[in-house]
Amino acid sequence: MNIKKTIRVGITAALLASAPVSSLWAADQTDAARIRELVDTGMHYYWSGGDIKKAEAEVFKGITLHGRYDVVEQAFTQASALSPERLDFRYAIASARILQKNTDGAIETLTGITRVDPNAFNAYTWLAALAHIRNDAAAYRNYMDAMAGIDHVRADQFRQRFARADAIMAESPNQTVPVLQNHSMVVILGYALAEDGSMRPPLLQRLEVGLEAAKKNRDAYVMVTGGQPQSGVTEGDMMMRWLVDHGISRDRIIIEDKSKDTVGNMLNVANLLHRHTADDVILVTSASHMRRARSVLEDALGQYDDDAVVHPLIALDFDSIEEAAKVSDAERLVVYRDLLRVAGLWAFPGLQQ
Repeated sequence: MNIKKTIRVGITAALLASAPVSSLWAADQTDAARIRELVDTGMHYYWSGGDIKKAEAEVFKGITLHGRYDVVEQAFTQASALSPERLDFRYAIASARILQKNTDGAIETLTGITRVDPNAFNAYTWLAALAHIRNDAAAYRNYMDAMAGIDHVRADQFRQRFARADAIMAESPNQTVPVLQNHSMVVILGYALAEDGSMRPPLLQRLEVGLEAAKKNRDAYVMVTGGQPQSGVTEGDMMMRWLVDHGISRDRIIIEDKSKDTVGNMLNVANLLHRHTADDVILVTSASHMRRARSVLEDALGQYDDDAVVHPLIALDFDSIEEAAKVSDAERLVVYRDLLRVAGLWAFPGLQQ
């Protein structure tokens, strides 16, 4: 037995000898309960938010918190401290930092993961995406090389994903309604309802554009999306009612109301498009949302080996089309974040996509 192992065994034996088995078991149970509380708190604030001051007083006891995603970060930071072998908690910390646009912090956490696990493909992929967003070509090449050394096929797939997203972000926004001859679907993306269940202006704007597309493509089905309920109704419910009131037959309308966010939305939409064997998709959403939604949808369709063509059609939510064409660093971050999520690199591993 080598000297390090001898010391380690001796220390472990001493600790076991000095602590009753019942107390060790109780400590493990206490840690497990605390970890469950922290994970539940983190995911609750991720989805729904909550009273920040209450979280400070009851869950974190004295830590000053600045927002819902700060609560998420603190929850998983403390869970990771109690269970440092859980790399999924570290991924969750990095994801919470990305949500707060703290890319330096995310890079630090992801780099730490690669030190623990040199074959952490997912961590290198996130690092490659963040380097690409920052226009750090040297770092991007290094991370892509690391990915290729682990799995060159997957690395090439992500290289293609990044290239496709870049091409989408380089396109000019389209306001012209396409008229299609093939089996087609108009997909109108939802927008959060007001607390009383009414539709807000961005959603009504999307519906107006989607209605025009449905009228010009009379044989197309129309899919409405959004599953976050307010006052007993979802976006999908309200959108369907509005379209029927404006002359679209209920038989033409498909409702996707199971999703809570854009990633879940696009995964469900891709599944429905594949089942309905649509050849062409007219994707309707706000200009500020289109690049993100289209990048995610095309990737989700690719996972079904579905070659349906996505035709973007924007509801203009900028002062001009020129303004709508500009892509900010913040938007690039969101596009790449959700692209990686839909590709299987979960934001909160084992907890949600």
